[in-house]
Amino acid sequence: MFTFDSNALAQLFHDTYHQTMSVRLVISSQEGLFLEFQNGLPGQLFYLRERIHALEYSGGSSDPGVQVELKFGHISEEYGLTVDDPAFFSAMTADDKVVVLSVRSAYQLKRKTISWLSARKLALLRQRMDVMRTSDFLECRSDEERAGWFGSAASMLEEAIFTDSKRFDRHNFYFSRQQLRLRLNSITADGKIISPVC
Repeated sequence: MFTFDSNALAQLFHDTYHQTMSVRLVISSQEGLFLEFQNGLPGQLFYLRERIHALEYSGGSSDPGVQVELKFGHISEEYGLTVDDPAFFSAMTADDKVVVLSVRSAYQLKRKTISWLSARKLALLRQRMDVMRTSDFLECRSDEERAGWFGSAASMLEEAIFTDSKRFDRHNFYFSRQQLRLRLNSITADGKIISPVC
C-alpha cells in the first residue's frame, strides 16, 4: 500500500490535463517512485515523468497484483493506473486520503473521505477484521469458499484503509488491519493458498 499526500497528488493531475492522459506508476529501485503521464490524443506529443513521494509503503509478495503489494527489483516496474471516480479531481479536504490500491487487478488510485470513528466503533471494526482473518478464514474448506472469503475480506480491508480515529489507542486497529492484509496476501483471488497461513 502506498499512501500519498492527497493535495500534492491531486494538483499533479490537474497540472497535467488528466482528461487526456494515460498514467502509469513506475517503481525503480534506483530512482524511486514516479507517475508517468502521456497524452493519448493522435498528433499531440506530451510526456511527463514526475517524481512522487510516498508517505508510507509496504510490499513483499512475488505474486503480481497482490493486495497492497508493489515489489522493488533491480529494474523498473510499471503498473497501469485507473481512477475509479471523476470526483477524484475535485477539491481536497483535510479528511481526504489517496492510496494506490489493487486486489490482483489493475492498480487504482482511490480517493475517499476518512471515516473518523469513536474508540468504541473503531474497536468493533477491529473485532470484525480479527474474526474475518481467523475464524471466518479457517472455516473455509475449499478454494471456492476461500475465493468468496477473499472478496469479502478485500472489501473489509478497503473500508478499514479509509477509517481512522483521533484517539491515541488506534495503533491496535492498525495492527489488525495489517494482519488482515497479510492473510489476503497468503491466497490468490480464486482461493489457492500461496504461502503458509499462521
